[in-house]
Amino acid sequence: MTHRFPCPVATIFSRRVRPGFEERYEEWMSGIVRATNAFPGSQGTTVLRPTAGRAEYLAIVQFDSARNLERWLESDERASWLGKLEDITLESEEISSMTGMERWFTLPDRAVSQAPPKHKMAVVIFLGIYPLILLVGALLQPLIRDWPVAPGILVSLLLTIPLMTWIVMPLLTRLFFGWLYPEQP
Repeated sequence: MTHRFPCPVATIFSRRVRPGFEERYEEWMSGIVRATNAFPGSQGTTVLRPTAGRAEYLAIVQFDSARNLERWLESDERASWLGKLEDITLESEEISSMTGMERWFTLPDRAVSQAPPKHKMAVVIFLGIYPLILLVGALLQPLIRDWPVAPGILVSLLLTIPLMTWIVMPLLTRLFFGWLYPEQP
């Protein structure tokens, strides 16, 4: 589906490294992350190293649009970097791509293989937005009670949306992580 306006997209890659090749992989990873982050439209890369409960490296690559992500994925530069992996990794996989509200349900320190079910996303968004709208409305009411409706709603949204994006949703995603992603360790 082509969007009229670019929509940010994040893709998660998983790689298992051959035992004894971790240092070479770390060097390779530093290089490809620099190359990815310098590519047009890149919004950064987050790398999650193996932990006690997970043997693979995960890389979360974010671009400003699906088109720019696709350009990177099909680029000669990326192909050159991937060509250096043959003897270093055991397996590699693109887990998923997420756009829009699905990104509200990601945490930088926890990788997931797919977005939660839409009904669960709707419940968590409701649990965040309803009390936030009531709170922001109550705080703004004394300041904007004489304003026309449209500018009052605009000011409310200018406060509510950033609070949802950077404070409320990360807190709720962390709080409800086990319910949103029951199969994750």
